[in-house]
Parts: sequence; structure tokens; C-alpha cells
Amino acid sequence: MSKKNVSRKDFLKTTGALAGGAILSTPYIGEASKLFREKRRVALVGTGVRGIGMFGRRLRDQYPDYTELVGLCDINPGRLRYAQEYVGGNLPTYTNLDEMLSEHQPDALIVTSRDDVHHEHIITGMKHGCDIITEKPLTIDEKKAQEILDAERKYGKNVIVTFNYRYPPYRTKIKELITEGWIGDVKNVEFHWHITHSHLMRYMQRWHGYRRFGGSLWIHKSTHHFDMVNWFINSDPVEVFAKAELERFGKHGPFRGKNCRNCAFADQCLYHWDITQNHHLYNLYTKNEKYDGYVRDNCVFRETIDIFSKHSAIVKYANGAQLNYSLTADTEHEGYWLAFNGTKGRLEVRAGGWPRKDGEDIVFMPNRRYSDREEQVIHVEHGTGGHWGGDPIMNDQLFKDPDMPDPLGRQAGVRDGVMSIIIGVAARKSVDSGKTIRIEDLVDLKPMPNRG
Repeated sequence: MSKKNVSRKDFLKTTGALAGGAILSTPYIGEASKLFREKRRVALVGTGVRGIGMFGRRLRDQYPDYTELVGLCDINPGRLRYAQEYVGGNLPTYTNLDEMLSEHQPDALIVTSRDDVHHEHIITGMKHGCDIITEKPLTIDEKKAQEILDAERKYGKNVIVTFNYRYPPYRTKIKELITEGWIGDVKNVEFHWHITHSHLMRYMQRWHGYRRFGGSLWIHKSTHHFDMVNWFINSDPVEVFAKAELERFGKHGPFRGKNCRNCAFADQCLYHWDITQNHHLYNLYTKNEKYDGYVRDNCVFRETIDIFSKHSAIVKYANGAQLNYSLTADTEHEGYWLAFNGTKGRLEVRAGGWPRKDGEDIVFMPNRRYSDREEQVIHVEHGTGGHWGGDPIMNDQLFKDPDMPDPLGRQAGVRDGVMSIIIGVAARKSVDSGKTIRIEDLVDLKPMPNRG
């Protein structure tokens, strides 16, 4: 393949320009800048809130010089019509993914469909020659994860998981401090995340309340947290032991109705929510229930809910580190506490709360026997934009400047996606069995002490 005739797709396949956040080191790097000045053709499957907001309208509004959105796909024709109007541009719509990809042959497919069908759409996209940009979680169980791994190897395409929690400036700073050796070798991580009752209520109302669709919050929510730890300490999990329970919601409720908007107990329920007052959600979801039966405001006390509200896990890593993790939803506090204990010291951050602060403090506490650094507080301002300034940076790297220097490896590939969800899969299996679950028994990726 000559430099003169290299195509955009061949370039991506040959260099892996979009995989794993690596900085390009190829004689074609000048050619890469030229190639990426051409508009990249992308298509979208899954027209829910995240799909049409973060990746639909945003692409058309903020990246029209770099990216051309060529089609929208969803199983629900009503949602598609609303999405077409909301995103703008009179885009062609499809209820059949193969048809859309065959007609438009995009360079990349953005996957924002329901979690349990991510693997189907990711694999279909790769079959059609697309690189994949997928919302987290990559998928919801070990079988589907293995199918994605096998497909990536077969088709030679790239899969990017949009872990925007890696991109906020203060998290980048934590990664820098650990990488620079401030605390030496990491031996222990303490990570405790809290979400409010009202936040948990949203999960209980939707398809996320069922394991078969979202894998439980061990997968849908905690995949972000597990990925952060994997990335911070640069190692893979080896085994997991966990406990979890569902309290307050589901079968524990004092009464139950059909859904919030038609509930006879609205005046008594602390979690009543009127979707008809939200124009966007009402028009996107409620008006289109007749097509696929998806109800956005289900009763949070329906007895069929089978996920958990409190979660605790111990994760052993290949480099010898241990993670003590909890996800607690029975609280009115939104935020987290994260600490790293190493051979030379400790880093600690407490984030969240309301109202939001302008930035976060990272506290460094040296181990005076082995460190010549002084105790200090490192303040980092949040960036502008969603997720504490992380979204614009991630999206610029995805859609504007794929050659953006990324020395900390913030852009996540398929291995990152698998290693984040597989901790949650193992935790769920441990809760059900009461046993410690080994990662190597779930997928064919061998845990690495140092990801390099």
C-alpha cells in the first residue's frame, strides 16, 4: 500500500489510530493529519437520550467540519421520527441496521442502544467494515464480551469505549501523579461511590432495573468506576468477591402501580415523577410506547426488579494491588471518596456534593520513611462542558483530532471495555454463588500486571 494511495479506512486499519489512545508513531503521521481533514462518515444506532443528545445533535452542532452523520437506526419508528427532528438535517432513518450500513458504508458506527444488544450492533458494524464507538458498558456478560473480542480479531476493526470519566482534568492529574511515582507502587485502593435515592429511582424505573437488559448496576454504573481503577493503577483484575442486596425498591415497596403517570398512590409515593412535565422525554419515549412497549416511568416498586441497591466488592489485581469498592444508593449524598495507598504515600480525593464545586482537591500524604516529598493539597479546576469538562476533550479526540497526543492513554479500547465490565460480571456471579470468581475463567484475556 503506497502512501499516495492510502485510504482513510485502510489508514485506520493499518495504524490503529483510534485504538487504545496510543500516540501515533508511524511514517504516515503527516498523511494522517491530511486524511482526517476530510469529513469522517458516521452512523448512529440507538436513538435514546444519550444517542441523540451527546452524539447526534452534538456532532451536527459542534463537529460539522470534521464529521458527517449519515443515518439513524432504532427498532422504534416513533423514536426515530422524533430523533430525526431533534438531531436535525433530515437524516435518513432505518429500523434495520444492516440496511443502513449497506446503503451508506460509514467509516464508523456509534452504538448507543440498550446494553444487552451492544454486542450485536458492534459485531454487525465490524462486519460492514466500520470502526466502532460505543457507549459504556461494552456489554453485560462474559459470553457477549468474548463474542466482541473474537469479532475484533476476525474483522481487524477498532472498538472505542467512551469512558468520559477518564477525561476530567482532576482525574487526569491523579493519573499523572501515580504515573510519576508520587506514591510508589500502589498496594491498595479505597473507592466508595454514592448515588442518591432520586438517581437510583431513575434506574429502577427503566430497563436498567432488570439484569437481562443492563446486567445490574455492577455493570451499567460500576463499569465506569472499575475502568477508572484499572486505568489509574495500570493493571488487570485477577479475582473478585462481592456482596449485594436490594432494599427499599422493588418488592420491598409498600404499594405499587402501573406507572408513575397513572399511579393511584402518587400522593403517597416519595418517588413519584410526572414524565408528562418533561417535554423532551415525553415526546421521545412515552408517545412511542406502542411500537416496542418500552415504558420510561415504570413503578419503582414492581416486584420483577432484580438488581441491587447496595454493592461491596474486593478485587485483587495482577500487580498485587487490592481494591475495596462500594456503590451505595440508599443515601441522599451524591459523590465519592477515592484513595490510593502506595509504598511512598497516599493520594485521596473526595468529590461530589451539591452545589457543585469549581474544582477538586487531591491530597498527597507521604510515607516519610520512603518519600522526600512534603504533604500537600493539589487543587485542580474543572473544565467546561459535561462530566466536569471531560466530554469536550473526549469528543474532540474522537471526532476532531484523532492524532491528539494521549500520553496517559485516556482513550479506551476493547480490552479496557472488557476488563471493566468483567469485574462487574464476576461480582454479580460472586453475589449469586457466594464464591470468589476468577477473571481467567470468564474470558480468554490473560490478566496483565502492567498494561504497558
